[in-house]
Amino acid sequence: MIPAPSDMRGDTRADSSARGNAAAPNPSSLGYGAPEQTPLCEVLASNMKDRAPSSVQDMVEVVRLVLTPLLRDGATKEALDLVAAVLEQPRFWPSLFGRNMISGGQVTAIVQAAARRARGAPFAYAVRTSSYRYLTLIVDERVLIPRQETEMLVDLILATPQGAAGGTVADIGTGSGAIALALASEGRFDRIIATDVSTDALDVAVENAHRLSGSLKAVVEFRVGDALAPLAGDMVDVLVCNPPYIAFAEVPELPATVRDWEPPQALVCPDDGLAVTQAVATGAAVVIRAGGLLAFEVDSRRAHRVAAMVEATGSFGDIRVIQDFTGRERFVLATRLTID
Repeated sequence: MIPAPSDMRGDTRADSSARGNAAAPNPSSLGYGAPEQTPLCEVLASNMKDRAPSSVQDMVEVVRLVLTPLLRDGATKEALDLVAAVLEQPRFWPSLFGRNMISGGQVTAIVQAAARRARGAPFAYAVRTSSYRYLTLIVDERVLIPRQETEMLVDLILATPQGAAGGTVADIGTGSGAIALALASEGRFDRIIATDVSTDALDVAVENAHRLSGSLKAVVEFRVGDALAPLAGDMVDVLVCNPPYIAFAEVPELPATVRDWEPPQALVCPDDGLAVTQAVATGAAVVIRAGGLLAFEVDSRRAHRVAAMVEATGSFGDIRVIQDFTGRERFVLATRLTID
């Protein structure tokens, strides 16, 4: 159930034998204009209305041509992946079904995605979707692209006694809604409150919730506001937060696909990247019931500083720093004490 929000912001794959040794189609012969006069990605992205149907293998070859200047030897693999993602098919599908015909609308969507990727957009932004655990989420430049390590945060929560018991969860800084919606679909919770300071991000999260409504077992509410402000008057059993945790001085070190594309508000934070984390840690005892769980994703360089913040409140015990699958200290979990 997703109530209408009142306060919303918001593998390398070989070529299929079905393609044989046919030459790659010339984009001009497919009706896409003269690539010698204009950058190919711009030619393909323009005047795309009412395109005739085309075969899957033709579109894979067109996308390969578009992406070769950016990816060189990796263009074929990514062309297969991109076509599969836009058509909402498994990654192996274009290799097996290259002779299938697709509609003009699908041709348009593939070409637009290829043009975005050729301009340097991260793959997820180019295809407008990202996989997160068992979910496929809509993502674009309004939200961070969900990370694999954050999937582990959901596992950690579900493995705790609090996660097994159900109740109410608050997801602070929900972005695309990835954590909240994963918990709603996999957990035994009754209610999930997902908050963000960005109305644009909440718009994406709400769209994802509506698309996934058939798989959600819990009521998901979306609220706008900073840190814990949207939880005023509420008590929760689990509070999870994946805050912005990059310091301003660290921005130049970020990969260009992150630095130049993802929303700064969701990445960068004052006070050495800890301002939001500090605000949540300081106020969490007010909103978490006795015996409840506090769970952070953190920058691995500052995990123990976050643990010290939580300990300093005097309201939490069993404070643990947990490594992600790469061996980096990525998560801090703590249990709300019964007596402060």
